[in-house]
Amino acid sequence: MEQKYCSNCGTELRVGSVYCSNCGINVEQPIYTKNRSPKGIFDYYKDALSKYAVFSGRASLYEYWYYFLGNMIISFVGTIVLGIICVLLYVMTQNTVIPIIIYLLVLGCYFLYIIIPSLSIAIRRLHDQNKSGAWYLIILIPYLGAIIIFIFMCLRGTPGYNQYGNPSE
Repeated sequence: MEQKYCSNCGTELRVGSVYCSNCGINVEQPIYTKNRSPKGIFDYYKDALSKYAVFSGRASLYEYWYYFLGNMIISFVGTIVLGIICVLLYVMTQNTVIPIIIYLLVLGCYFLYIIIPSLSIAIRRLHDQNKSGAWYLIILIPYLGAIIIFIFMCLRGTPGYNQYGNPSE
């Protein structure tokens, strides 16, 4: 017996399933072979950046967490490289002020650049669970808000169509 795969995302389907467990699409007519190449972490990262300020629609678990992981990797490697450059700049100039200013300026610019796509993908992740983006404001409650948002980001989305549209990939 051949295994069936979702025609939308290529996820292996369970026998008798009506919806794909990954993307939530109705799989009444599944295909039998995978026809999509798998996406990597940085593909999801680039996709999120290409939807820079798109707050409508939905974002799947994979889309959100691979974006998050890609952002963490880029931030980590970028911070190390920037630190090395600033140390070399200090060794060459023997001036501590200029390297510190450059370090803080570059990190601040990256933070300002990444905050909008991070908010938009988090709101689209809430939309995937049929929740309003206003739920993100719960993060303003110290400690508890961050825990609740983390839990929301880990929950599966509603299968099939909801008030925010069809599931993303």
